[in-house]
Amino acid sequence: MLKLADIRRNAARRPDGTAIVDGPDRLTWQQFEDRTARVTAGLHAVLPPGRPARAAFVAENSWQLVVVMAACASLGIPCVGLDHTASPEATARALEQLRPTVLISTSRCRPLLESAGVPDLGGDDVLTVHLDGSTVGAPTYASLAAAGPREVEPVDQPFATYCFTSGTSGTPKMVIRNFSFEERRLTALVARFGFGPDDVHLVTVPLYHSSGPGWARVFLALGGSIVLCPEGDGAVMARLIRTEGVTTSLMVPPVLASLVSHPESRDLAATSRLRFVLSGGRQLNRWLISTAWERLGPVLHLYYGTTETGLNTLITPDELHTVPGRAGRAWEGSTLAVVDAQGHLLPPGVRGRVAIASYQLMDDYANAQPVFLELDPGDGDGPRRFLLTGDSGVLDAQGHLELTGRTDGVSKVDETAPLDVNVFGLEYDLMDLPCVRDTVVLRVDLPTLGDALVVPFVPVSAEREPGGRRAVRAACAGRVPCLPAHVLPVASIPYSPTGKVRAAELLEQVLPRVLAGEA
Repeated sequence: MLKLADIRRNAARRPDGTAIVDGPDRLTWQQFEDRTARVTAGLHAVLPPGRPARAAFVAENSWQLVVVMAACASLGIPCVGLDHTASPEATARALEQLRPTVLISTSRCRPLLESAGVPDLGGDDVLTVHLDGSTVGAPTYASLAAAGPREVEPVDQPFATYCFTSGTSGTPKMVIRNFSFEERRLTALVARFGFGPDDVHLVTVPLYHSSGPGWARVFLALGGSIVLCPEGDGAVMARLIRTEGVTTSLMVPPVLASLVSHPESRDLAATSRLRFVLSGGRQLNRWLISTAWERLGPVLHLYYGTTETGLNTLITPDELHTVPGRAGRAWEGSTLAVVDAQGHLLPPGVRGRVAIASYQLMDDYANAQPVFLELDPGDGDGPRRFLLTGDSGVLDAQGHLELTGRTDGVSKVDETAPLDVNVFGLEYDLMDLPCVRDTVVLRVDLPTLGDALVVPFVPVSAEREPGGRRAVRAACAGRVPCLPAHVLPVASIPYSPTGKVRAAELLEQVLPRVLAGEA
């Protein structure tokens, strides 16, 4: 998040300009400066001594959280968000990796921390901060903000940033960087898209996900505005885009679908300032791409990125209509490679593991060992360090990357198992069907079903449900004929706030129907 020095610079330029909108609450740049200065001083006064200072928060998006994150950045304290929808077990494992000295939460999220055993993790070297309400013996946002603003020195410790992977392959892994790439990426984004102080960014992603504060910081650093939005409410998003003059947003595909499927979005292309929407994920299907173009105009960009590697590729609105299954060309400062099982470079058109070289690469995991390769991609810049990702894909002769597999979920990256490639590709086939609004392919191995596919799909309309069922079944039989496919319509696919399919919840909903013979 932005540091106090940067906030002061923007406040001096436009003191009465809007910095943050959060429902009925609005902070001007001058107010943002004052609150951050006070919380920075208040937090500095109560920091526990001893261990390296690290902050974690388990909280919903709010302007108070943005201020506290800015205060932590001003003090040189890494501030990491934890998924407040995660299980107590996953939360406990994340806290064990981070070992925070400051733990920030809200009354709504406190039960999760208690279930994760936080009272037993505490002690005199852990400061708990409540963003709302009051807690006996613990500081609150209000008590920190009551401090008189004064100049304080940042904490004397080596620079580091931390964030967590989404955990789709198991336990979330803590990613460590001992450098900052924000300024270089900011320069590249401004050069490419002309972002500036007149931009208003709609924050739809939870701030616990690294992309949320990362993109918010882009527009705050430029002196623009951010608007915090309730998760996934299409009507609210459409209203905010109009009334707040929103120009940019990052939306995971389910949230984007919620927006463009709502009647209130019908004329946003003509009635809003929206000019740039970024999305990423395999749920970005043909229906969503076409509907977004129709309702929002030519503003949708697709990216491929990971917590470990940052922004890897980007594809523009016009390209989305010709290569929807690809992830695009390498972003500025990144190099893509595809390697075989021995880590050797593969030629264009051959599937293998995706490896990435970039100034955004992480340094390490806290509790795992990343695989780095020294490769010379033959572009004239010589050998460099590549991170071997968990994705598989193909590079074409023009440098476009197409993802073809993953190491988590239903299809494992395995060079000897073409079935897994076809299961992964089946989702792309289904996403391109004009009768399908959303779907997911779940591979199960159960005593009642054996090794089989469960394929829930959302039809584009009730009238097209019978035809959609036939089309989905035909695609399954054509792509994966060796596995029985149980196809059934559903009203919606459940997703996490960051766009991950809640597979267990979905199976709990559909398996009784499958066993009853509906599919």
